[in-house]
Amino acid sequence: MTKATASTNGPGAPTTSAEAAEAWVEAFTEGWRAPAGADGFASHFERYADPQFRLVQPLMPTVHGLERWREGFVKPTFTMLPGLRGEVHRWAASGDVVYIEFDLIAPIGRRSVRWHVVDRFYLREGRPVERVSYFDPAPLVRAVATSPSAWPRFLRGQAQLFRYRLRRRLSR
Repeated sequence: MTKATASTNGPGAPTTSAEAAEAWVEAFTEGWRAPAGADGFASHFERYADPQFRLVQPLMPTVHGLERWREGFVKPTFTMLPGLRGEVHRWAASGDVVYIEFDLIAPIGRRSVRWHVVDRFYLREGRPVERVSYFDPAPLVRAVATSPSAWPRFLRGQAQLFRYRLRRRLSR
């Protein structure tokens, strides 16, 4: 950890970047512990994230803004991986940057699949404005490829992503 620095948060909000980081990690941990499906997951995180939140991750399009986040990340993810949850292992912060190391766990076919993730968040006034996720998608891809019963869900999720990308291109 680094030395806490002053921040310009509103009344009742954390007053240092260290306090803001800890508050964000607590919210993140709670949100991934047992998400209540796509809508519950999105509602939880939308309370904390900046409206212009930017999300970058493997296998998915980069998303800007909470409305697009819900459509371009949350809905397809929970369509493909119902029952997805996360377990936070550790975190670190330096100024307004927070790293969270965790595992994502999802039932795929007849087994539970786990893959390791590190997310880097940039906080502004205690709210995440950017997330870049780092993980090796191979365990997830392998599990889906070898579980034909999971294919229909993944195809529905991929169709949602295709429609999202198409709408984005057509709106330019």
